[in-house]
Amino acid sequence: MSVGRSIRLLLLAGTTLILLAVMGISALLSFMAGQKEAEELFDARLATSARVIESLIARSVETATIEAPLVMSLPAPLADNGEHRDDPTALGHYYETHIAYQVWRIVEGSPPRLIARSSSAPQEPISALEPGFSGRVIDGRLWRVFALSSGGVWIVAGERDDARSELTDELGWAVIAPMLIGLLLVLSASAALIRYGLAPLSELAVRIGARSPQAFGPIELSRVPAEIAPLMAALNRLLERVRQALDRERRFVDAAAHELRTPLAALRLHAQNLQRARDEAERTASLSRVLEGVERTAHLAEQMLAFSRAGRPAAEQAAVPLREVVVDAVRQREAAARATGHRLDVSLCDDPCTRVADASALSSMAGNLIDNAMRYSSQGSVVSISLERVGAEAVLTVSDSGPGIPEALRDRVFEPYYRVPGAAGVGSGLGLSIVREVIDRLGGSIAIASGAAGAGTTIEVRVPLG
Repeated sequence: MSVGRSIRLLLLAGTTLILLAVMGISALLSFMAGQKEAEELFDARLATSARVIESLIARSVETATIEAPLVMSLPAPLADNGEHRDDPTALGHYYETHIAYQVWRIVEGSPPRLIARSSSAPQEPISALEPGFSGRVIDGRLWRVFALSSGGVWIVAGERDDARSELTDELGWAVIAPMLIGLLLVLSASAALIRYGLAPLSELAVRIGARSPQAFGPIELSRVPAEIAPLMAALNRLLERVRQALDRERRFVDAAAHELRTPLAALRLHAQNLQRARDEAERTASLSRVLEGVERTAHLAEQMLAFSRAGRPAAEQAAVPLREVVVDAVRQREAAARATGHRLDVSLCDDPCTRVADASALSSMAGNLIDNAMRYSSQGSVVSISLERVGAEAVLTVSDSGPGIPEALRDRVFEPYYRVPGAAGVGSGLGLSIVREVIDRLGGSIAIASGAAGAGTTIEVRVPLG
């Protein structure tokens, strides 16, 4: 038997993939949204910086006459680009080195003149001196620039793109990191929950592996989840059926040994008498008894085998017309009925009364009912056999004019090898047991009642059709 995938691994892998997909998409969307918002915030800060510079120094330098531009230097620790610190200091923040501004003055007829800049700004213009936002590559680095004019003065504020990227990346990780941590926690909790949920299956495997072949009692678990409760119920029902089957086989073997002992002993005695016969008459009488004993033993063996087969599920089933089964059973017994003087009165409906079943089991059921009626009724009496359809059931009735069965013993006659005390005729006590086994397997019912005017026996069998 091939072993499939582990349910635990399947659930855990499925949960992981689902969480990765959902949280990955959520993280990506959050990162993109955060990046967009950060870009907008940075642009707004850039524009605000330009307006602050315009408000503070643009008007004062509009009439400046100095030849060299004013340079606003940062404190030495911040200006040292060799040291990258993310934490703010008392002097400011390292990111200030990535932000620059320039103040240009334009006099008609003269080229623009740089009159003020930050120490982080280059000498050349970082903007085309056009109002609004723009991007420009300076010294191999991309700058995001905002420019505005105030009279003859242009204020240009810029920010290096790598600073923005670093900030947006950190913002993205700030969004993604909690999700990753949450994912690990969810997966750990899911693994523990799945392990707890599937623990009864592991316990079931251990308990089954530890059971002895002779143990057929129900399997009990410390905890039975609703999902495996049907499995447990079905398994325990199977164990009970196996126990019943083994008990039945054991009883059958014991009963067979007991029942065969008597006819075999009789056969031995008759054979010994045949061996010691002094003349032809004694030999003929002993031989006749031997043949009767052989026939009786053969009948008992056949009934035993029929009883054993009746209790087993059929290997093959087909749609069987019960009407034809009864007709065939009657035809097979017509010669025996003529020999004993019995008359078989048959009344059958036109409906075939089809049932999916084992044909041999149905034949054994009908034959044993007719045999029983002939065996225990007086010679020359009538055995009535009728078949009719009532709703979704076929009703087979067999009546005889024999001594009848006392009401107190009507349940016991279905027991294997039981015969009514004082009953006439020779039988094995298995006929009605075979009928009962077949009817139980078909899901039908069987009832015993007194015959007409209280004489004889009527046995009614109901078989569900379909």
